[in-house]
Amino acid sequence: MIRTALFAAALTASLFFRTHPGSHDVVWWESHIPALAFVALSLLYLSLPQRYIRQKEFASNMLVLSLAGFIAVFLADKANTSIYAMGITLAVPSMLYLADTDRKGIKAILYISFIICFVAVAKSSSRTGVIVMSLSAIHLLWQLFRFKKKYALAASLGAVLLLATLLFFVKRDSSNGRAFILENTLAMIAERPAGWGDSGFEANYMHRQAGYFMNSSNETAAMLADDIKHPLNEYLYIAINYGVHTLLSVVAAVVALITMLYRRHTKESLCTLHFMALLVIWSCFSYPFTVSFVPVMLLAFLPALPGVEQFRYKNYLRYPAFLLLLLYAGVELRAFNDEREWNNAIEEYRNGNKNVAMQVFDRWEELHIDKGAMFFSLATVEYNNKDYHKCIEACIKCSNHLASYDLEFLLANSYLFTGNYTKALEHFETAHNMCPNRFVPLYKQFKIYKAQGDTARMISTGNEILAKRVKVPSRKIDIILNNVRYELQKISNNDESSCQ
Repeated sequence: MIRTALFAAALTASLFFRTHPGSHDVVWWESHIPALAFVALSLLYLSLPQRYIRQKEFASNMLVLSLAGFIAVFLADKANTSIYAMGITLAVPSMLYLADTDRKGIKAILYISFIICFVAVAKSSSRTGVIVMSLSAIHLLWQLFRFKKKYALAASLGAVLLLATLLFFVKRDSSNGRAFILENTLAMIAERPAGWGDSGFEANYMHRQAGYFMNSSNETAAMLADDIKHPLNEYLYIAINYGVHTLLSVVAAVVALITMLYRRHTKESLCTLHFMALLVIWSCFSYPFTVSFVPVMLLAFLPALPGVEQFRYKNYLRYPAFLLLLLYAGVELRAFNDEREWNNAIEEYRNGNKNVAMQVFDRWEELHIDKGAMFFSLATVEYNNKDYHKCIEACIKCSNHLASYDLEFLLANSYLFTGNYTKALEHFETAHNMCPNRFVPLYKQFKIYKAQGDTARMISTGNEILAKRVKVPSRKIDIILNNVRYELQKISNNDESSCQ
């Protein structure tokens, strides 16, 4: 009962965390609390006496998971449609597990809940969500009519392929954007099959994208380019950071687990298999393992995993498991504390208590924090305080760990305010190549050329701005276009006057 109650509390809290994968800010409470909850619940699972048989404990977890998923339909944050749909769809296997009963009232309630979840996911416009819900619908049909498993498997694979093909054309621009990210990511993997190292994607991908647009005039790709923080595929993320060999090891482990679950053929193992199938699909098109509730959801299926009881009753397995979990908890707690300390120092710095903050900043090498996020947050504070030289120092340190449009733009502006026009132009050009559909980097270059009196480059850049397609119309872009037209007209009028 204690485990179930704690699982319910952890899952409910994690469903309502706002998640920002790849954010440049240090958001300590989102990245570590779910992981610490995972460790705490795992330790409880191994240590507390077994008061329920495995099926009852699993059923209790499924009840909690299905209720949390249903509540998420109405109360979860809908700003990120992918994460919203993920939270609902990953709870659906638990609903179908509980619906496999002879009690008609419970069946009716759960089937109605399934329909509500399906409608909510469809309305969210998440294509991956629609695919996995369709897969769950096939599982439901198999559960109702019990046709042969090979037909269910064939229908599932066929439905996934058909829906993926059809939905590719529903949001064609988004699909083309994903294809562009895939192309560049595969090129990076081919360049370094052994991996780019921890956070290698974040530190290198945007430079690869900038290099592509520097040498290509692909207007379709340019209109879709954005500041990319994740390849939207967990398998590619593993391969690019840790190498193809690591990816193959992970795939082999997942296949082995799926095979063992399939052979057991119990209600619990089939439900776990259903959940894993959905998670595998989500991993192909999104970033589920950066989302706070996924590690907690995984705990619900712990009682169904093959051999898990051996860890509870055999000390030679249980004690090493305890030790590994405690070591992992220690690492997470250290990072949790360091990031909280850094955030507090940033807040003190904003409030003018620089001496207190500097005591933390001077120890940055000792802190277990994502260095890219750490230096970017510091650079932002220095920029807001108009200490542009220190901002440049922080940005340069950050660039060793992070490549992003925001970083290049911040660095370019800092150089601009210090009067270093050459460096400012260089970084505005890099920012422009990273995201060619954005107007501000080119407009900043236009204004620098005006300040330098470089009429030729001013005209060239101005014409490039006026020729650009507008991706999302806005008042800001209208002002830029009007100002550029006005300045070019002034140059034209002056030329005519000089000719007369």
